[in-house]
Amino acid sequence: MNLAGIDANLVVALHALLKERNVTRAARRLGLGQSATSHALARLRRLFDDALLVRVGRELVLTDRAAALLDPCSRAVSDLERLFATPAPFDPRTARRKFRIVATDNLEMYVLPRLSTILAKEAPFIDLRFRQLNADWSTAMRQGEFELKLGRSGEVPIGLRSEDLFRDRIVCVARRGHPMGRRVSLRQYAALSHILVAPGGSERGLMDDALEAAGLERRVAITVPNFLPALLAVAASDSVLTVPSRVLAAIPALRLRCVPLPVRTAEYTLSQVWPERHDADEGHRWLRLAIRRSLAP
Repeated sequence: MNLAGIDANLVVALHALLKERNVTRAARRLGLGQSATSHALARLRRLFDDALLVRVGRELVLTDRAAALLDPCSRAVSDLERLFATPAPFDPRTARRKFRIVATDNLEMYVLPRLSTILAKEAPFIDLRFRQLNADWSTAMRQGEFELKLGRSGEVPIGLRSEDLFRDRIVCVARRGHPMGRRVSLRQYAALSHILVAPGGSERGLMDDALEAAGLERRVAITVPNFLPALLAVAASDSVLTVPSRVLAAIPALRLRCVPLPVRTAEYTLSQVWPERHDADEGHRWLRLAIRRSLAP
């Protein structure tokens, strides 16, 4: 059967007629006149090629076909009511939802300490599922694999929204007591032992092009895919790490210090990105605000 030719109002009329088994009471239930309800019954009889309601004495009773339609018709009406119902206001105190987020691991380090506190106090039943950010994140987001992306700002593909969160800069990080001075030249920087965070396994980082242009090369002693083991290694050795400055605030217990890089590097912006379809979602708006709050100075 082609549903394009079906009037959805007939489903509601059928439900009322099957439940009331009386045209007058069904009309009252539908808020229609008796003539309109009788006309709907006639259309339904033609549609199902069945009388549906037959008179026995002074009452109307269901035919076998009508009796078989009663339960599926009730479910269909319930589904329609839920479909067109006004959604309940989002209340973080009672809402039970799960949000999937992709992010760089340094942003997870910035966000999670304060965000977990916000969740515990204000939204105890909201669950978060973080995954590593990859190059094809925009396609996965449009396909509905996750609801939010945290990372560097850039061109936002069609169908997605973006909001800048904060700006950061790159610095050189070392342990307290490291013999490196408060400032280093490019040659001194190259002579240090380096740890490199390289999620894709590369052995080149941001500073290598600048070193190569000056005829210099640094020694990368260790590469790791994530920031946390790199920071722990720096805190326990004389190796240094070139990282976003905000990483220092993420783990103050490591007592690391930062030194400006010997070449000027531009600041960059970190943002959150989400699908347009979540713009009006109160729960999603609450999550985005909670992330902004967790990153506030």
